[in-house]
Amino acid sequence: MLTPRFLPLASVLLCALGLAACTTTPVRPPDVQLTEEPGEGGPRCSGADCCSDADALEFGPQRLYCNALALDNEGKAPASTAALQQAIAGARAEKTRTHDASAVLCHAYGLDAQRASDSGDPVAGRTGYAAAVQACRAGYGKESNQAAQAMLDSAEQRMQMKEFGSVQAEMAEVQAQARKNANPQLEADAADALGRMLGLRGDVAGERRLLTEALALRRKVHGEDSYQVGMSYVNLGGSYMRENDNRTGREWYERAIAVYGATLGMADPVTLEVRAAHAMSYSAERGHKRAQELFEAMLPQAVQTFGAQSEETVAVINDIGSMHEHQDQNPAALLRYEEILAIRRVTMPNSVKHGRSAMLAATIKRRVAGCGGASALDAEVRAIAAHLRTSMPKDADARDFVVEASVFDDKCARPAPRAARKKR
Repeated sequence: MLTPRFLPLASVLLCALGLAACTTTPVRPPDVQLTEEPGEGGPRCSGADCCSDADALEFGPQRLYCNALALDNEGKAPASTAALQQAIAGARAEKTRTHDASAVLCHAYGLDAQRASDSGDPVAGRTGYAAAVQACRAGYGKESNQAAQAMLDSAEQRMQMKEFGSVQAEMAEVQAQARKNANPQLEADAADALGRMLGLRGDVAGERRLLTEALALRRKVHGEDSYQVGMSYVNLGGSYMRENDNRTGREWYERAIAVYGATLGMADPVTLEVRAAHAMSYSAERGHKRAQELFEAMLPQAVQTFGAQSEETVAVINDIGSMHEHQDQNPAALLRYEEILAIRRVTMPNSVKHGRSAMLAATIKRRVAGCGGASALDAEVRAIAAHLRTSMPKDADARDFVVEASVFDDKCARPAPRAARKKR
C-alpha cells in the first residue's frame, strides 16, 4: 500500500525517495533541562525561517542549526550531521539566553528525530521527538504552535511504529490547540493525521470525515491546486483502496497525480510513487494490460529521476514483468526479469536480491524453454546459493534463499536411471 503520509516537515517517504537527507548517526538526546516558561516576548527569531536574519545568526546555536540546513541542501550529509550535533550541544550548554537555546533545540531536536527515523532508527526518532516537545514547550510555551507541531510530529512517528497508546488523544489535543490558536494549517495536518489514526483502528467513517475536513482546510489555506491538497487526495485514495474500492481510490489518486504533476513534475519521486499505486489499482481489478501500460509510461521518468540501475527503477521494471506474467505473456515477462538480473549482477552481485532475480528469471525460462533451456540460469542460482551459505548463521534472508534454491533446483533434477530389466 502506498505510504499515506506526505507531510513537508518530517516525512519518511521523502527521505526514502531522496528528497530529504538521511543520516546514519543520529543524536540521541537526553531529557531537555530548559523547562522555564518564556518571557513576555518569548525567544528571539529561531528555526529555518530565521536563517537570513542577521540578528538571529549572532546566536551561536542558531547559526550552527542554519549551517546544518545549508550543508544538507548541498548534499553534505555528514557535515550537516556534525553541525546539527554542535547546535544541540551549544544550545544545551547555554546558561544566559536559555529561551533562545530552547527554541533552537525545539527545531534541532525535531530535525534530528526526523533523520533518525528516516535512517531506520525509530527508537532514536521517538526519543528525539519527545525531547523536541519538551524544548518547544520550554522555548515557546506549552500552548504554542511550535509545541503543538512537535507533539503532532511525535504522535505521527509513534503511529508509524504502530505504538498507538496515547497517540489518538495527543492528535486530538493538537487539533484543539490549533483551533484555539487559529492555525488552520496545523489544524488540517492534525485532522489528517487523526483521520488516518482512526482508519488504522477500523473506524472508516471517522477516518473519511476527518480526511475530508483536512482537505477543506487545506483548500482554504493553500489553494485548490496546492501540494498540500494533493496530500489529502492521496490519503483519501488510500482509505478507499484499503476497503477494496479501487475505482474510487483511483479517482482520488488521479487528482493527486494532476496536482503533483503540476507542482512537482511527473518525474518527481513523490509523483512516481502515487503513479505506481494508481497503476496497481488496475491490476487489483485484473486490469493487468492497463497497469502494464501505465508502468511502461513511468519507466523513462524513473530512469531520469533515479538512474538506470537504481532499485527504484528495478521496481518499475519488475512491475512491468509481473503484468506481462499475469497476462500469460511469458516471453515478454522473461525479457523484463532478465533486464533486472543484468542490473543486479552489477549492483549487488551474489546477494539475496541477485539470487531471487536469477530464480525468477529461471522460473519463467523453464516455462518458455524447459529445464534444458534454463540450465544457465539454474547454474547461476546454485552459484549464488553456494556463495550465501557462509552467511546463513547470521542472515535469515540468506538461510531462506539457500533452502528455496535447493527446492527450486530439485524441480529440474534429472530422474534417477531405471534399473536394467532382468532377463526372463
